[in-house]
Amino acid sequence: MVQAGVEGKIGAALGSYGWSGEAPVHIANKLRKAGMEVIDPVLRIQYAPNEKDLLECNRLGKDLAGKMKQK
Repeated sequence: MVQAGVEGKIGAALGSYGWSGEAPVHIANKLRKAGMEVIDPVLRIQYAPNEKDLLECNRLGKDLAGKMKQK
């Protein structure tokens, strides 16, 4: 197994989908297993984002920035 060097780092998983939407959840799980602190909830947007989805993207960005400032 290759070491990714992400232990203790902060990250997020998000994605848009048209079918099952499982990829962002799988990505978040992989990041956690590698030792990364992943911000929840994982953001999954079906098809093109609407206004509510864009607000969630904004929230996720603010949460990520806030966590990074804390470290």
